[in-house]
Amino acid sequence: MPYTVECRILKREGDSMLAYQRISAPLISDRDYTLRVRTVEKKVAGGTSYVSRWETANALGPAEKPGVVRVKLCEGGWALEPSGPNTTHATYTIYTDSGGVIPAFIKNTGSQVGIRKLFAAIRRQILDPKYSAAK
Repeated sequence: MPYTVECRILKREGDSMLAYQRISAPLISDRDYTLRVRTVEKKVAGGTSYVSRWETANALGPAEKPGVVRVKLCEGGWALEPSGPNTTHATYTIYTDSGGVIPAFIKNTGSQVGIRKLFAAIRRQILDPKYSAAK
């Protein structure tokens, strides 16, 4: 994923997992956080829907690292729903405070660029033949 330099699954439990991520975006110090991600899949007309929601769980992850800003607030999710034969409607939501002192115009521009890069990365992965068996 864009700007992700480290991503580790720390623990899996039922419908949830605990994951640590470190982000290295241009112009700012690295950021990191631990998230608890819960995923629910449900049969719906036309296929299966998947909803993943996450929230910070920093107390359950690695200790803070010198030179890396710890993100204290990161909540969001994905909703993937069938929207026709061989098509999916994807909804991404995020509510976060990136931490540190970053001017709003840099945060806002960075978020817009990052989200576009996120969807572009997912589209590339979908076309990778190693994922074709998952259809």
